[in-house]
Amino acid sequence: MYTSPALGGSPMNYKTKLVFVALLPIILISFATIFVVNIQYNRLATSQSEIVEKMYLDLKKNELQNYIELAEGAVAPMYTSTLKTKRQAQREASDILRKMSYGQDNYFFVYDEGGTNIVNPRLTYFVGNNWLGLENSDGKHIIRDMIKIGQDGGGFYEHTWLKPSTGEYVDKLAYSTYFSKWGWMLGTGIYLDDVTEKVNIVQTEMSNSIKQTRFVLLLLSVGAISVTTIILAGLQFSEQRLADAKLKSLTARIVEIQEDERKRVSRELHDSISQLLVSARYGIENALSNTRRGSKVIKPINTSMKALDAAINEVRRISMDLRPSVLDDMGLAAAVKGLGADFSQHNMFDVKVDAQPVHNLLSDEVKTALYRVVQEALTNCAKHSDASLVSIKLSKTKTRVQLSIKDNGRGADYNERSAHVTSGLGLRNMQERIDSFNGQIKFADAKPHGFTVSVTIPIEKDATKGSF
Repeated sequence: MYTSPALGGSPMNYKTKLVFVALLPIILISFATIFVVNIQYNRLATSQSEIVEKMYLDLKKNELQNYIELAEGAVAPMYTSTLKTKRQAQREASDILRKMSYGQDNYFFVYDEGGTNIVNPRLTYFVGNNWLGLENSDGKHIIRDMIKIGQDGGGFYEHTWLKPSTGEYVDKLAYSTYFSKWGWMLGTGIYLDDVTEKVNIVQTEMSNSIKQTRFVLLLLSVGAISVTTIILAGLQFSEQRLADAKLKSLTARIVEIQEDERKRVSRELHDSISQLLVSARYGIENALSNTRRGSKVIKPINTSMKALDAAINEVRRISMDLRPSVLDDMGLAAAVKGLGADFSQHNMFDVKVDAQPVHNLLSDEVKTALYRVVQEALTNCAKHSDASLVSIKLSKTKTRVQLSIKDNGRGADYNERSAHVTSGLGLRNMQERIDSFNGQIKFADAKPHGFTVSVTIPIEKDATKGSF
């Protein structure tokens, strides 16, 4: 299907660029906001994890100190007793410490200053063996270091140690103190895998929060972009509708002025110049009747009369083209039939017209527009189509008037070539003329060959009343 040429404009016109410029800052700010929030959330997550880890470690340290104080209090009677021998007091203290435990994996252990294990209720194979040279995977001499810390007044010590319940080596926080009179290092420890687990939980929650926040920001950004796009599109559509309405009004006004001027010129040609030519012919004819036969002026006079007849006919034709009186006198259907008959007479194709009277269903301006469309289509056929038959149908329904012009010529090519011919409206002007009256016009190839112009005009409630 073919339509008239567009009114122009580059692929990205000014309004599209304006919408793009309006949306670009929102898009950039939205992505920048998401990026900055993501960075800040990551920093916050790291900081929060460090705070949580430090808090749990502080709690563990306080807990260890309390456990050590409990153990020291439990063995204090034996350690300070003067009624028992050293061996007896140590044996009773060992029994008490061996029975003291908290949790599945937490216990007290005792080493002498030489590194021999005295108490270890969970790792019993340690008891009686010397572990002073024990070195873990990190290169730490754990027993030696803890004895030294205990001798220096007691303190905390982080290392990797076997967890009895799982059989895996995990991080452990220990605290050791020293009984100088017995040469004992008393210690206990808490495994830190639960701290790591809690920190991981915090990090996971923060990560989920980041994802949710990022998703919310993305939704808000998309929403803002969508709302802005809708508003701008609405404004653009409103402006476009207003511009289209103004353009239609302007086109209708131009067409009205053109038709008024055509009518005035047509009337002047018919009432003035045509009458003068007719009067001149009568005068020459009268002079001819008074001329004697055989006079030499008879032949020039006859030639002049023929020229005047041709001039009179040409003036009448031009007058009819400018504003056919039959359109005003007999109506649109009769005017279309007369136009078809005139083109059939002067061209190499037949025009078949089936036209129903539209009476007062259309205004005079709309009738004129339809007449001009038929006139332009027939002119194009005469100049370019090589058609042998043109069918014109004018019909009506309860709500609209329909006009169809179909030829059996070469198809769309000739119409495309004639779209901007200076002698007629062309497809573009046909389109604008019909659009100005809220009508629809379509151009399409006819099957098996030829071209069709279809026009639909809504019936006007306030059309100028008439009888045609």
